[in-house]
Amino acid sequence: MVVGTVVAPQQISLVFTVLLAPMIFFGCAYYPWAALHVIPWFQYAVLLNPLVYANEGFRLALTPAMPHMPMPLVYGALVGFSILFTWVGLRKFESRALD
Repeated sequence: MVVGTVVAPQQISLVFTVLLAPMIFFGCAYYPWAALHVIPWFQYAVLLNPLVYANEGFRLALTPAMPHMPMPLVYGALVGFSILFTWVGLRKFESRALD
């Protein structure tokens, strides 16, 4: 909802190139978050990406023997990002609908 209310409909295809592709690539889908320990600054920078927590949650559920984030951190971050993006999306949608 946030992306749909911030970006003009004519430019939505640009979102996939500029926003979604890097989010997926740096979202720890292809590697575990713990593997980034060799680049500490990057390991903490990717924590701003909500897909990191979703992918780590899947990794936790499907391959518990692999290194992953602690479960409370994964669930807490997913709930926190959900609340944040719901709130921002509703505010943007409301302001756009009233204009």
